[in-house]
Amino acid sequence: MKRTLIVSWGAALLFAAGYLAYVALQRSPSVRKPPPAAKPAAPAGTALRIVQFYPNRFEVARGESALLCYGVENARSVRLEPPVEPLRLSPNRCISVTPERTTTYTLIAEGNDNTTQSEKLTVKVAPPGPSILFVELNSKELRRGEPLVLCYGVSNASAVRLDPVKMTLRPSERYCVKLFPVRTTEYTLTAAGQGNRTDSEKFTITVR
Repeated sequence: MKRTLIVSWGAALLFAAGYLAYVALQRSPSVRKPPPAAKPAAPAGTALRIVQFYPNRFEVARGESALLCYGVENARSVRLEPPVEPLRLSPNRCISVTPERTTTYTLIAEGNDNTTQSEKLTVKVAPPGPSILFVELNSKELRRGEPLVLCYGVSNASAVRLDPVKMTLRPSERYCVKLFPVRTTEYTLTAAGQGNRTDSEKFTITVR
């Protein structure tokens, strides 16, 4: 009976020693499970890419148009926000936009692996530029001493000038002025507006 008890205690000690060794081994850094492998990168030449996205003009006057040019590679879809028209998958293509106000456009491309890329650009819209609507003359040939009657109309202009006589005129949709040229002269009518923008028209009066 005494021998049996001794064997049992020996077995228990062996079991305890083995368990402790197992726990220590599991906690050892050398046997910890490695972290999960990173998702492999897309092979070279197959990754989604926005090749280009730019406007031909970063600023337009209200009513004017600009071109937005874009290009994508390895995309399954591409779109523009705010939308203008459906976009085709292409490495080099341009579309026309006519924004009513300063607008930020976002090009969004989606790849076959569900990745997404986007780029932004802004087209600024300025007030309309000055414009000469018409120029009317009573005659292009005069005798010395005869009057020249010049009528004109402008829009979006803050100033109007007639050269080479350096005459400041009224910005108006219709206005007439009388001149007495003494020699054949080439005149330039210039309308100026915001942002130093101008519009001009030339005409020649022959004096005989």
